[in-house]
Amino acid sequence: MLSVSALASLQDKDNNSLQNRDARDSAIACISLGVPLVTGGGWLILGSRRQNRKLLSQHLQSTFYDLVELGEGRISVLKFAKEANITGTEAKQYLDKQAKEFNATFDHGKQGGIYYHFHI
Repeated sequence: MLSVSALASLQDKDNNSLQNRDARDSAIACISLGVPLVTGGGWLILGSRRQNRKLLSQHLQSTFYDLVELGEGRISVLKFAKEANITGTEAKQYLDKQAKEFNATFDHGKQGGIYYHFHI
């Protein structure tokens, strides 16, 4: 806000020379302080996002391996979504990716559900 007011006073032609210099100095000070602060804040936000993605990835991987082990290689989208606390779409995407990576097969359950079968 300070830089906006400083820039606005720079554009006012009725100001005397001393006021113009003060406004220019204020604008330079605001920019020299504001840019590093905004850059630092952006850097912190990006770092936080990376950390959150890493934690989520670790949580999903841990949940996946636990459920595969407990189910003796068999896992459903609903079970994984419930245990990992994610949406069904996210669970299906994750399991599809893992199925490709580990060459899993698919089974149909008695109630019509699809189960991923990972060969342990």
